[in-house]
Amino acid sequence: MQTAPEPEPAAGTLTRTGDGEAGLTVTVHASSTRPADWGRAMARAVNLLVELITATTGTDPCRGPGGLDLSLHVTALPSGEAITVTWNG
Repeated sequence: MQTAPEPEPAAGTLTRTGDGEAGLTVTVHASSTRPADWGRAMARAVNLLVELITATTGTDPCRGPGGLDLSLHVTALPSGEAITVTWNG
C-alpha cells in the first residue's frame, strides 16, 4: 500500500539582499534540516536571484555565453536551514 508523500518544506524568503560585498545574494528558509528536502528552497532562491540579476543588469544571466555561476551556502537555523545563493557576476 502506498502512502502519500510527505509535504515539501516551506521555502519562505528571509532576505533578498541585492548588492553586497560578494555580489547579488538571496537567502531562503528551508523548514527541514534534511538535505533531501531542500530542493524547493534552493529552486526558489535561484529563481529570485535570476529575477534580481535581470532587474539589475537588464539581461537574463542564463542566456549569456558564460552561463550562470552561483555559490551556495547552507546555515543551520533552529527551525531548519538558511539557503543562500550568491551570484558573483
